[in-house]
Amino acid sequence: MVSGSSSRDARQAKAAEMRAQVAKAEARRRMLLVGSVVMALVVVIVGVFVVVQNTRRDNATASTATPAGIGAKNSIVSGPDSAPVKVVIYEDFQCPYCAQFEAANREQLAAWTEAGDVQVQYRPISFLDNASTDKYSTRALNAVGAVVNSAPESFLEFHNLLFENQPAEGGAGLTDDQLIEYAVQAGAPEAEIRTAVEDLTYESWTKRVTEASSKDGIASTPTVQVDGTALESLDAASLKSAVDAALAKAK
Repeated sequence: MVSGSSSRDARQAKAAEMRAQVAKAEARRRMLLVGSVVMALVVVIVGVFVVVQNTRRDNATASTATPAGIGAKNSIVSGPDSAPVKVVIYEDFQCPYCAQFEAANREQLAAWTEAGDVQVQYRPISFLDNASTDKYSTRALNAVGAVVNSAPESFLEFHNLLFENQPAEGGAGLTDDQLIEYAVQAGAPEAEIRTAVEDLTYESWTKRVTEASSKDGIASTPTVQVDGTALESLDAASLKSAVDAALAKAK
């Protein structure tokens, strides 16, 4: 026969055991909860780190991107390397005098390059951002970089379209959509051009080539050099005379 005291002790022991089990279960639950929170935080931290690193890498790539196919001294070349005469042209797509030079000399330059007599080295720069309300010089040159990178054979046609449709100084330049439209008209792929134009992928490159031209003593556009000698007069007759003299000397 079990006494009342023994029965009470047994109940108390049983209750203490149950409390201990509940406490252990609660401790395990808390540990699991803390572990889950820690794991979630780790996942978030790792995710943030990956995003930050990818953003840094993308920004670094954009800030240092240089169009493929750019030649020596930041030249975009038309005509064979074997041509005996080299004509270097520094231009800004916002510069009205550059547009005038192109209109007056484009056919002659094309004839010389097709004959293999002249290699034209275009070195476009962005001096004239202040001549527009939306940094058109930089935006146009960035678009040129995109075309040279993705469709170098389309450069000259795009170059000509930009000068033929040059905006007036003092206002807004061509819109991004217009730049893309002319690039596609010249034969460049729309998707690649749109990304580069809208993201200003080659903006840093435009600054670098402009700074390099300043270091080389280029103070105005257009500046035209025939075999290293800058022309004082940029009319068609002066250019032809200089090139004819250089060809005669080369022969």
